[in-house]
Amino acid sequence: MDLANYRKGKPCIIEHMPKNNLLNSMGIREGSRVSIKSRQLFGGPLVIQYGSRCLAIDKKIAEKIKIKEV
Repeated sequence: MDLANYRKGKPCIIEHMPKNNLLNSMGIREGSRVSIKSRQLFGGPLVIQYGSRCLAIDKKIAEKIKIKEV
């Protein structure tokens, strides 16, 4: 399952993600536990929570991030 199509508010663990230096520098890596806080309208970014941080991720990138349910 990919992050873009996962349920809002439920925690998940990232199993595989594309090489992305920006996400990596923010601490988002394989094995990270995240949850979706909101989805923006018209195919906009997803806002995810990672620890105490909230980050916006482009939907096309989120579609390439493979996750598993916790």
